[in-house]
Amino acid sequence: MATVLIADDDSDHRDLLSLALHRCGHDVVEAADAESARRAVAAGGIDAVLLDVRMPGLSGIELCRLLRADPHTADLPIMLVSADVNGHRILAGMDAGADDFLAKPYHRSELLARVEALLLRRERPTSRPAIASRAALLAARAAVPHRAELQAPAELRRVA
Repeated sequence: MATVLIADDDSDHRDLLSLALHRCGHDVVEAADAESARRAVAAGGIDAVLLDVRMPGLSGIELCRLLRADPHTADLPIMLVSADVNGHRILAGMDAGADDFLAKPYHRSELLARVEALLLRRERPTSRPAIASRAALLAARAAVPHRAELQAPAELRRVA
């Protein structure tokens, strides 16, 4: 199976992610910060990366930007994982080149489905325009209020 790098400064969260991915048959490499994650990616053998947004030193967003700027890692599937789900943070992550953004807390089944989708992208690379259009779609979805946030329309008055 695939090797997935988990970069998160919270050891409990790394353990939960590792357990879920191991149960699916994936190998896992763990990093507690962005610099350790960079070294792990440079060592090779990583098929996908899960980055926490907030880490000491470089953030997951900054690390994502660096990985995209390097020709050797430019096509590496990257998913940002964060409890900080404000629209600005999501857009910054997608602008940095992330393929996906998973909000904490999440269901294990959603995590595994998204990781499998990341790995499929690695097997079938897409063009940059396709990635950009998908990022725009995700950003648009994040900007649209959820049904619970929509206000009920004012009473309509019919005029004939």
